[in-house]
Amino acid sequence: MDVLLFIFLIGLLILLHEAGHFLAAKALGIEIEEFGIGFPPRIATLFEWGGTRFTLNALLIGGFVRPKGEGDPDHPDALAQAPAWKRALVILAGPAMNFFIGWLAYTIVFLGTGLPEPQGVLVWYVEPGSPAAEAGMRPGDIILEVDGQPTRTPEALQQAVRARLGEPITLTIQRDGQRLQLTMVPRPDPPPNQGPLGIRIIGYGWRPAPLPERLRAAWEAFIEHTLALLRLPWDWMRHALGAQTERPAGELMGFRGMYTSFSLAFQLDRVAPSPVPVYSLSLVASLSLSLAVLNLIPFPALDGSRLLLALGEMIFRRRLPRHVEMAIMFAGFVLLLGLMALVNLREWL
Repeated sequence: MDVLLFIFLIGLLILLHEAGHFLAAKALGIEIEEFGIGFPPRIATLFEWGGTRFTLNALLIGGFVRPKGEGDPDHPDALAQAPAWKRALVILAGPAMNFFIGWLAYTIVFLGTGLPEPQGVLVWYVEPGSPAAEAGMRPGDIILEVDGQPTRTPEALQQAVRARLGEPITLTIQRDGQRLQLTMVPRPDPPPNQGPLGIRIIGYGWRPAPLPERLRAAWEAFIEHTLALLRLPWDWMRHALGAQTERPAGELMGFRGMYTSFSLAFQLDRVAPSPVPVYSLSLVASLSLSLAVLNLIPFPALDGSRLLLALGEMIFRRRLPRHVEMAIMFAGFVLLLGLMALVNLREWL
């Protein structure tokens, strides 16, 4: 089930990106022959609207937009014949849609929960046979106290547990709105990758806030995340050239890494006592913003390179010969496929 949900979310983000291109083209009077849900081979034509065929295709991951005259760029109604400013707006609309989805996901999170404030430690996994499992701890429990002392962060919990290795400790937890106490003995020498109690945890807690504060917090989270992503390529370049010794926090992630992150988010949302799927929506925001920023990089075959060519035409009043544009885009597409293959193979080797 997680795999199907992961495929659906990835496909939806790509489809919404293409919807951005489509809506901008229609608004600017540029004809679109086909809006495809999924990739060919085609299964069926769903309906036609405004001169556009909406089709269902066999590979249901994302979608595509086919402007009129795509096979014949000399066609008078082709996107290639549109003024440079129109082409630039159509190109920008795809990443703009992903930026909007990122902001919307953050807004839903903050509207549904409030403002972040550490109030306890959420247990999202309990190792079978561990001290926590034998004491009756379950995923979804929120640890509030250790031996009567408030414990609001994972760091505080870990410090308190390490101070009592091999000795009984009593954890006060919240479960289904009730406070319970569980006694267990942290292991001095736990199995690899388990920890003294045998639990996996994450900080948890929200506080109520007025609507304007929630909307402001959502906007600030959106801006902060976007700026961090925009700085990331520059930080990686400086790190590669030796101008920055600290390794940047972000990295390219393949499908396996994305699925692992989504699977963890789904699992957290199953046990977290929250009215909205906080962790899944946060990951959707992260992926959508990453997709927007990645597409704006001026690398051939990405939206950023097409935007750069359109802006160059607007500034210099000249356009590269069409065969040169096509050669650049084809070379970039081949390099992009190779990079995707390397990133995904790295995760399996």
